[in-house]
Amino acid sequence: MKTDSTPYHLCLEVLGNPLRVNLIKELGKKPKSVGKLVKTLGEEQSKISHSLAALKKCNFVKSEKDGKKTIYSLSESLLKKIEGENLFEALEKHYKEHSRKCWRCNK
Repeated sequence: MKTDSTPYHLCLEVLGNPLRVNLIKELGKKPKSVGKLVKTLGEEQSKISHSLAALKKCNFVKSEKDGKKTIYSLSESLLKKIEGENLFEALEKHYKEHSRKCWRCNK
C-alpha cells in the first residue's frame, strides 16, 4: 500500500477546531476585525485572537493594518486552491506551498 507523504493531519488538526472553522466561514463572507468577529461569533476576544494566530501561522488567514485595527481575511492562495477542487487536493497544494512556514509542520 502506497502512503502519501502529504501530512493532511497537520492541516486538519488546525482546521479541526470549531471556532477556527467558524472564523474561516465568517472571513469567507467578508474581511473583519477581531472586534467584529467577537460580536458576530459571541466568543471571547482572547479565543478569537488565539485562533486567528493559529490560522495565520498556517497561512489560511492573512492580516492587514487599518489604522489601529487589524483586518483579517482568508489568504488568496487558499481561496484559489479551493475553487473547483476537492479538500485534499486543495490541502496538498497548500501544504506544498506553505509547509516550510507552518508552525505545525516544523515541530
